[in-house]
Amino acid sequence: MNEQAPLVSVVLRTYGHAPFVAQAIESVLIQRTGFPFELVIGEDCSTDGTREIVEAYGRAYPEIVRPVLPERNVGHGEMLRMALAATRGELIAYLDGDDYWSSTAKLARQVEFMRANPECHDCFHDVSLVYDEAGAPSGTITPRLAEEHFGIEQILMECFVPAPAMMFRRSVFEELEREAFDSAWLDWIIHVQSATHGPLGYVPEPMACYRVHRGGMFSALDRVSQLEEDANFYARFLAQLPEQRGLIERCLAHRKAQLAIERLAVPFDACVVLVDPRREFRPYFNGRHARALPRREGREVTELQAIREAAARLPPAVEDYGTGVATSADGERSCLLVVPGPAAEWFERHPDLTDYLGKNGRVVWEDGWVTVHQLEALPSEGDGTRERDMRRVRVKPLRGPAELPAAFFDTPTDGALLPAHAVMITGWLAGSGGAARAIEFEHEGELIWRAPVGRMRPDVARRFPDAEAGTPGFQTTLNVRDLPPGARVQVAGRFADGSRVAIGELGFEPPGDSSEAGE
Repeated sequence: MNEQAPLVSVVLRTYGHAPFVAQAIESVLIQRTGFPFELVIGEDCSTDGTREIVEAYGRAYPEIVRPVLPERNVGHGEMLRMALAATRGELIAYLDGDDYWSSTAKLARQVEFMRANPECHDCFHDVSLVYDEAGAPSGTITPRLAEEHFGIEQILMECFVPAPAMMFRRSVFEELEREAFDSAWLDWIIHVQSATHGPLGYVPEPMACYRVHRGGMFSALDRVSQLEEDANFYARFLAQLPEQRGLIERCLAHRKAQLAIERLAVPFDACVVLVDPRREFRPYFNGRHARALPRREGREVTELQAIREAAARLPPAVEDYGTGVATSADGERSCLLVVPGPAAEWFERHPDLTDYLGKNGRVVWEDGWVTVHQLEALPSEGDGTRERDMRRVRVKPLRGPAELPAAFFDTPTDGALLPAHAVMITGWLAGSGGAARAIEFEHEGELIWRAPVGRMRPDVARRFPDAEAGTPGFQTTLNVRDLPPGARVQVAGRFADGSRVAIGELGFEPPGDSSEAGE
C-alpha cells in the first residue's frame, strides 16, 4: 500500500486510552476498501501503556500504520495538528482512541458519498453510543436524521456530527488558522469551515461507536464547562461570519438558557419547556425531559397545560453530563418555562400566556439573557413508547469455563432482546497457546468483526494460575443490522501462538421469535 499515495488518511488521536485504543486501531485495519488508505496515529506521551500499544501496531502494520510520537506532551489540539500535518490523503477521516468503527464498510461508503457529491467538503454518518459505566444502556443511535445535506446555519446551531463519523476534504484542514487548534471544539470549527464551501453530507447508517465514559475529553467536562466553551466558539464566529450574526446571537442566548437551568440545579425528574417561536432549536437540557413551545400559534396555554399534566408521570431522566453543581430537590416533577432574550418580544405579545404564568408560576431566574418560570406538575394519564430495531440473541457456548481452552460469555444472556446495531458482548477467554489476543465473529465463513482481548480479570487468572490469563477479558459491540433473520454467527478466539479455537455461536432472531437456541 505504501507504493501508492493513499486516497484516505485516517487520523487517530489518542492519550490515556490503553483499555480502548487497540479496538479503535483494529476497527480501522479491518476496513474493506478498493482504494489505499493510511492510519496516522498521534499519541501524546501517555503513561498508561497507550504508546506501547501504538508502537506495536506500527511495527506489525508498517505499510498502513504511521505513528506520530512527540517527545513531550503537546496537548490535544497540537497533537491533532501534528497528526493532520503528517497525512497524505485527499480525504481525512477522524477517530479518537477511545471510540471505534463498527462497520467494515465505513470508509468505502463515505468515499462513495464524497465522490457522488463533489459539492460536499464534509460528510458523516450515525454512531451508536456505548456506555462503559453501569447505569445507562448502550446502543442509542445518534444523530438519526432524515435529510441528506445540511447547510452552515444548521451546523452553527448545533454540532450534531459525532466525532468518529467525520470525513472531510484535505483543503478544509489547509484553510484552518493555527489558533483553531486551541479550541476544545475543533471538530465543530472544521464542520463550520467545510460548510462555508457547500453542504455537509449525511449517510444514515450506524457505522461507528462513540464511547461515553468519565475519561473521554468531552464527557469529562461538566455541562457548565461545555456551555462556556460553546460561548467561546460563538464569540469566534461573530467576527468571522458577520452575515450570520443574528443566528449566532440567538444560538448564544440558547446556550445561556441551558446554563441557567444548570445553575438552578434543576432536578432530573422535572420537565423543561423552551420558548422558541422560530422553532430553530432542539430543546435540550442535559438529558432532562424537554419540550418546545409553541407547536402552533394560538394554543400556547393549552400546550403548556398538557405538558404540566404529562410531567407528573415522567420517570426521572438520566443526566448526560455532570452538572458541575449539586442537583436541587426543590421543585421535583415541576415544569420550568425558559424564555431566551430573543423570544421575549413574542412572549409579551401573548397576554393569555403571561396571565397563566402569573397565576400558576413564579420567576426563579432572570438576567440579560433568559427568564425562567417554574410551575408545579399536574396529574396526567397516558404514555407512549418508540419502536427500536431489535434482535433476540441466542447464545450457544462451545467451550466451558472449567478446562483449557476455556471461555465464558458474561453478556448477552440467552434470549435477551437487544438493539441490533450494538449488541454488547462481554466475557473472557483463556487457553494454552499463550495469552488470548482477539475474538473473531464470522457469518457464513466471512469475518464480520474482530475485537481485542485485554481486560483485567483477576478471577480468571486465579482459576488458571499456570496459563497466561492476566488480561483475558473482552468487551465489544456487534452490529448485526445487515444480517438476515435467523443468522448464526460463529465466535472464535485467537491466541498469541496463532492458534484459533471456536468458543460459541450467536443467533439473531426478530423480536417476536421465541424459538430455543440451536433450533
